Amino acid sequence: MNWFKKIKRYFREEEVPAPAEEVSPQAVIPLSETLPEMPALPVPGEEEDEFPHWLTSEDTLRDEGVIYGLSGTDPQEKIGIIASIYKKHTARYIRTQEELTEKIGELNLVLEKKNSALSDLSLKAAGVLQQEPREENILRVTVGLVLSLGMCAGNYFLIREGIRYGFPEQAEWIAWGVFLTGMFSLYYTTSVIHNEDRVTWRRVLEELGMPLAASLFVYVQVVAQMPWYKSLGFLLFTFFAFLLSGKLFLGSLARLKKEFTLFKANRHLQQEKTAAGTDWKDDMELLEKDMEKIRLEKWKIVSILNETEAAINRLNADKEAVINLFLSEYHLAKDYKDRLSGTQISKIIR
Repeated sequence: MNWFKKIKRYFREEEVPAPAEEVSPQAVIPLSETLPEMPALPVPGEEEDEFPHWLTSEDTLRDEGVIYGLSGTDPQEKIGIIASIYKKHTARYIRTQEELTEKIGELNLVLEKKNSALSDLSLKAAGVLQQEPREENILRVTVGLVLSLGMCAGNYFLIREGIRYGFPEQAEWIAWGVFLTGMFSLYYTTSVIHNEDRVTWRRVLEELGMPLAASLFVYVQVVAQMPWYKSLGFLLFTFFAFLLSGKLFLGSLARLKKEFTLFKANRHLQQEKTAAGTDWKDDMELLEKDMEKIRLEKWKIVSILNETEAAINRLNADKEAVINLFLSEYHLAKDYKDRLSGTQISKIIR
């Protein structure tokens, strides 16, 4: 029999002399039994204290409310005790909630990085597969360079034979001087005869002057030793050899560098195309598998987090229910207090 029924009995005794028929108390399920069983959660290893008996038994909790109400004790003290007990039990779930939230954030960061790497690799592979090799003529330029070297060598020997007529003892060194002066005195990337832009007289003089002077120098050495037509042929051949073979040699060197760069770029592109269908594809599949594993791990943690949050909500709801039950009994007893004598209150509390 709870305290509320005891109070009702005292009032019935005052109003009705005959003893009132005792009513069997209503079966009350303990508050702890109404809570669903908590799922297994990754909470700290230390065991938490159980709820006090007066907090888990509804009858006892009602008695506490009646006692506080009849004695005039401030209920906030008891409410504070109830709140602190539930706060202690809720703290471990809150810690777990924070740890799980942090773990989910870490997994989201890793997932974002892997997804970014997968997107970058996919875009790179698509870009590589769309590219086409650029046209390169490294073989042709190499052959042209070898031929220009042959032209230069032939021109040198021709100049040396012409110089022997005038300078038999120093023919080798003078031939080299004349050869280098006439052959490599041009610094423009294209010759005047190949330039479609406007050409100034200074440019023509600079480009044609030294080859013409070198050819005339050789011509002077051979004109007295050969018929005029051979000497004229000697002059024209050396002049155009100076003008074209030197420019061809230097231009071929520059073109070879450019073509070799294109050749390396095409070879690298071909390697990337091969990798896009093999290694990169394997890397993308591996990234997708890793992301799937991370998602599965994340959803496991999310499931545990939901259970943890549900446990927190249940504890908060139980706390509110307990406090409301205690306050309801407290206010009801407080209302009846003025209608009871001190002796009756002592008997009830006792």
